Amino acid sequence: MQSHGFSKLAPVYPLIAQQIVDDYGIAQGICLDIGTGPGYVGIELVKITDLEMYFIDDKQAALDKAEKNVSACGLDNPVHFIKADVCDLPFEDGFADLIVSRGSLWFWADQVKGLQQIYRVLKPGGVAFVGGGLGRYCPPSMRKRLKGKGRQKLEKQGKGIFLKGAGLKALLGKTGLDEGRVISDVEGEEETWIEMRK
Repeated sequence: MQSHGFSKLAPVYPLIAQQIVDDYGIAQGICLDIGTGPGYVGIELVKITDLEMYFIDDKQAALDKAEKNVSACGLDNPVHFIKADVCDLPFEDGFADLIVSRGSLWFWADQVKGLQQIYRVLKPGGVAFVGGGLGRYCPPSMRKRLKGKGRQKLEKQGKGIFLKGAGLKALLGKTGLDEGRVISDVEGEEETWIEMRK
């Protein structure tokens, strides 16, 4: 479970966090940031909500960096750093109100099992937002500059299973979950996110 936080993407994370809050209205309760890497999405969500945040990654080095980044922000929400694989989440059924994961789906050992685990730990009424887009609020100039750059670099290195559009729909279909859909950042573009509601 890896999340690659390219510094060029720094302006995108607050925009994605704001979109999640605007779209789903979940600003209290428990949130899991899965494949958190340096913790960027979780940090931005904590800045604008009262969420109790669990930063989750299967790499200790990533969690150490996330913890350092969280400490530097002086946030006062309850935060936790958990070393775990998305395919075996150490939480009870119905644990989290909100689950986010940006950029890690492509590196999961078993994407189907990971999505099933996310759905399992989601509370009734909760939402999971998983994928790899730049978010709806990303300005066109920034979108043009950033779109696909990190993905292309990783694909050249043979890293990651990058899915969008029909590939994401097929993946969601394999999970057997009826409560999911794929969505795009911008109308007319291929979908890059999976949204699951419980």
